[in-house]
Amino acid sequence: MFIRICLLSFALLFGTSVWAIPPIWEPVFGPEIVELTGEDDDYEDVTLSFSFPFDGTNYTTVWVGTNGGIQLNTLGDDGDIDYDHWEYMEEFISDLEPSIAGLNTDLDLSTTGTIHFNDFGDRAVFTWNEVGTNENETALITFQIQIEDTGRIVLGYNGVLDDPGEDLITDLDEGIVVGITDGLWPDNGTEPGLSDLTSSFFGASPNIYDRWCNDIANSCGFDGNDNGLPGPVNTAFDLDQSNVVFTPVPGGGFDVSGTGIPGPVGGDSQAIPTLGQWGLILLSLMLVALGAGQYRRIYPG
Repeated sequence: MFIRICLLSFALLFGTSVWAIPPIWEPVFGPEIVELTGEDDDYEDVTLSFSFPFDGTNYTTVWVGTNGGIQLNTLGDDGDIDYDHWEYMEEFISDLEPSIAGLNTDLDLSTTGTIHFNDFGDRAVFTWNEVGTNENETALITFQIQIEDTGRIVLGYNGVLDDPGEDLITDLDEGIVVGITDGLWPDNGTEPGLSDLTSSFFGASPNIYDRWCNDIANSCGFDGNDNGLPGPVNTAFDLDQSNVVFTPVPGGGFDVSGTGIPGPVGGDSQAIPTLGQWGLILLSLMLVALGAGQYRRIYPG
């Protein structure tokens, strides 16, 4: 009996994803950007209380888009924050202003979801909380972009179409782009190409991105011609419940850390269980104690 109870306890404890949030995750979302609530293909600007340095320039104005990204200073050459960068990559890396794509795809807040902005004085957190998609407005995605006064950028994913019945193909009608750019290609060199953001590496360029194609692997475009540039199919999206951290280094470029869970990222401590997860832990410990008491009664001494 004692062994059975212990097995049940461990099943409850480890079979329920105790580490179900990214190692770096800000639980205090802050106020809604109310201008974006209920909107589709929209954007709004906010002002930082600190200067955010990116590639040698400091910024205090951030444009936040419903489609999963932010842009610094202005809306760039096209006056928009697009959702189709997976197919039109030149719009992402040659838009004249820096962009950070947390999860750039065709999102839609018409039915549900909120976008939040929380300024802590030395870092700002932007959270897309349970936002829908253009294809299915009730299929939900939650993720964050954190920017710090040191220039560090932290992306975090806490549920990307992972509920029963949700699907990265049928609930999206676009591909996915994640990454950063200074927006100045081709003036700053050649098109950077794909990076694996699940790994750790040094990127000398401020253009570092990964992407997932809509429905056929390696069908991502560059200029809208579906010219088959690299990228796995959306179902291979592998950043959920994890972080990607871009840390600037002297002389330009970024150290990039991509990780799953559990474990530290960029010197930060690992995630702690949520209140619901603490309840499961307490229940498991109580079952172990109950089993131990039963064992002592049956086998005294």
